[in-house]
Amino acid sequence: MWHIWCLCLCATKFCCFILCILLKWFETKCALVYIDFTQPNSSRFFLLPVLKRKTLAMSNLLFCYIFSHNRMRTYDTYVGIGWLIPGMDKGLLGMCVGEKRIITVPPFMAYGEDGDGKEIPGQASLVFDVALLDLHNPKDSIAVEQQYVPETCERRSQVGDFLRYHYNGTLLDGTLFDSSYSRNRTYDTYIGKGYVIAGMDEGLLGVCIGEKRRITIPPHLGYGEEGRGKIPGSAVLVFDIHVIDFHNPSDSVAITTHYKPSNCSVLSKKGDYLKYHYNASLLDGTVLDSTFSLGKTYNIVLGSGQVVLGMDMGLRDMCVGEKRTVIIPPHLGYGEAGVEGEVPGSAVLVFDIELFDLVSGLPEGYMFVWHEEVSPNLFEEIDKDNNGEVLLEEFGDYIHEQVKAGKGKLAPGFDSETIVKNMFSNQDRNGDGKITADEFKLKDQEPQGHDEL
Repeated sequence: MWHIWCLCLCATKFCCFILCILLKWFETKCALVYIDFTQPNSSRFFLLPVLKRKTLAMSNLLFCYIFSHNRMRTYDTYVGIGWLIPGMDKGLLGMCVGEKRIITVPPFMAYGEDGDGKEIPGQASLVFDVALLDLHNPKDSIAVEQQYVPETCERRSQVGDFLRYHYNGTLLDGTLFDSSYSRNRTYDTYIGKGYVIAGMDEGLLGVCIGEKRRITIPPHLGYGEEGRGKIPGSAVLVFDIHVIDFHNPSDSVAITTHYKPSNCSVLSKKGDYLKYHYNASLLDGTVLDSTFSLGKTYNIVLGSGQVVLGMDMGLRDMCVGEKRTVIIPPHLGYGEAGVEGEVPGSAVLVFDIELFDLVSGLPEGYMFVWHEEVSPNLFEEIDKDNNGEVLLEEFGDYIHEQVKAGKGKLAPGFDSETIVKNMFSNQDRNGDGKITADEFKLKDQEPQGHDEL
């Protein structure tokens, strides 16, 4: 019986001896072991399915493990160039953004027989619970995914254009750090001029009005190692943008004629009184205003400053009955300020116009003209009481009589009483409220530029 026990004891010691040898061999010969908890079906930056992207040597990683969680920040490093212990250098290769791994590192690929001299003892195998939040390579450029492009794209953005666009800005893990939608207004900027980060400057080139695209920006083209605000250092940025409109400061008014009467002989010019209908909208189709909904025309004197400069330009050389579309850049419209509650700042405007009526204006500088020869005794005709003085009432009665009789014409589109008062003031040179024969002169008797009869 004793012999049997002794034999069993020897067998047990032999097994232990063999087990120790195997364990020692494992610690010195075995490569690290890693286990995937999750491995997203991801691609480079979750964008391009034809270009699978996993961690390669020289990639810059943002990853979490138990110690980094305690510090409440990621651990950031380059992989595969010796900045980490060999086991982590190898264990992090091939990871996707969003992937989680348990990486077990034997001592010979960690801190060896001596440990790190602080918390890690010698001959310790290490276990890292890793979640990869972000990665990029210093050689990366931006990645652009076009999500929607309008069928009709007549023009694409270029360096020097001024863009208005909406965006959502997130990190690669989906964390939202900024959104123009939350502010209920577009982000407006010149592109290719360094007003935005380099990656966005590049990503906004070549867009169409109405286009939606995703722009993924590596940190060296974003906010770099320092980050900014809610953006951590060395973060890859993802911007989902929607282009509302753009223009160039050198743009002029664009006019497209849809219909023009064949018997057109009179074209609108400065000083003419116009009556027209319009629909006003932004380039994205947002309706701003419409005279059709009001059931009445919009009436102006062309060239008198009653509309924005771009509309003034767009209404010239029109025929009655003509229909056209006028596109007005903001520097010829309502500028950077816009109209509060109505027109956003720096907005390109679209007007669909139909001219309904045109009353020819007077020569520039005139508020009243005669249709026939002027009487040589004009002052005496105005001075009906023959007292040698003409008061405002006498002057106004006479002018209105001439217009009613078809002998004269007041400038169209202005208040007739205002015109008469202006004409009277021009003749009343000493401002005493009456006109004498010495003061009274016709337009052709005046120095050039004086507004008179």
